[in-house]
Amino acid sequence: MRGARMERCASTSRARAPRRARDGTRRATILRRASPSGSPPDAAWRGHVPRQSTLPLTPSGAVDYASIDASPVSKVLTATIRKLLVEEVGRDVDGRPWTDFAAIMPAVREVNDMDGTARDVQIRAKRVFAGILPALGIGWVPPIWKKVIHPNAPEWFSNWAFVLVFTNLFPWLMGPMEGVDHVEVPTPEWLRKTFANAPKTFRVPQSVKAERCRFLETSQCASVCVNTCKAPSQEWLKEDFGMDLHIQPNYDDFSCQWKFSVTPPPLYEDAAVMVPCFSKCDSEHKGEKDAFRQRARVASGVGVVDGVDTYTGETLEQIAKRASEAAIRDAAAAYADGTAADEASFASRADTVKSGGKCWSVDERREEMSNL
Repeated sequence: MRGARMERCASTSRARAPRRARDGTRRATILRRASPSGSPPDAAWRGHVPRQSTLPLTPSGAVDYASIDASPVSKVLTATIRKLLVEEVGRDVDGRPWTDFAAIMPAVREVNDMDGTARDVQIRAKRVFAGILPALGIGWVPPIWKKVIHPNAPEWFSNWAFVLVFTNLFPWLMGPMEGVDHVEVPTPEWLRKTFANAPKTFRVPQSVKAERCRFLETSQCASVCVNTCKAPSQEWLKEDFGMDLHIQPNYDDFSCQWKFSVTPPPLYEDAAVMVPCFSKCDSEHKGEKDAFRQRARVASGVGVVDGVDTYTGETLEQIAKRASEAAIRDAAAAYADGTAADEASFASRADTVKSGGKCWSVDERREEMSNL
């Protein structure tokens, strides 16, 4: 049953849409969901407020997390992670209580916006994750899990254990979660003999889905999502626990799936990096990076005389239109690995990336851009 129902993730490169899923079922579902006009839905990354929530909403449409934040577990974990973030950046820039979730975000932003490559950000964030359990006095858990439990436990059990941990301990970070991707597990024979009416099988969730990730929605930043959560979390669980993990943020509604025992694609091929800056991104560098891209597009007109490409005979406007159409056509060939609500929405996002560039901080040129 190892990986029996875990779908192999699609992939994408810089301006390339993810490959078509091997299983046509998901693609057919998405085709049915896409709007007849091809127009994408109101996407959260464009600044629209997601609508789904099992928690009360404030008049502005924001989620009221008061019930979750009141939990002692939430308070302890919030304060612990804030302490680790402050140690990483070397200072505390927020005067709010250490148990206040919003107060950790300035430090998160500092970790993200510090000089260096995207890889440097991921390494800094991974140090924070790796420090959580030692800071709580249970640093012995990862080595025992990796050396004793992981090699001997059935995969469904390992996945289920992580589902239980995340759904119970991390709603303060990701909001309400549920177990998904259930598998059928045979009921042990001794249990069926003990209880005459015991079912032959029982269903066990193998992945976690956050209905509306609090961290992603609060940060409003693709780089914070990818570089301070997705990439370092995937590496941390693999290195410390031996657990493969593929995190799939959905930028259209800010939901997010954590698929355990699923090998993620290389980050440069991951659909999660095919994303421009969010409309509400408050990075102090955003405007500068947008200007960088504009200059780069102007500089790309090599071989252009009087506005016409000397090789193709096309004007720059014709070339841009052709490139955009190609991006939309390619993007429509697959679902984008769960990072969009439907094909039309991902096609629109890919077109924005094609014409305007990725979020500056997930772009391969991040270090060069940071020198502006």
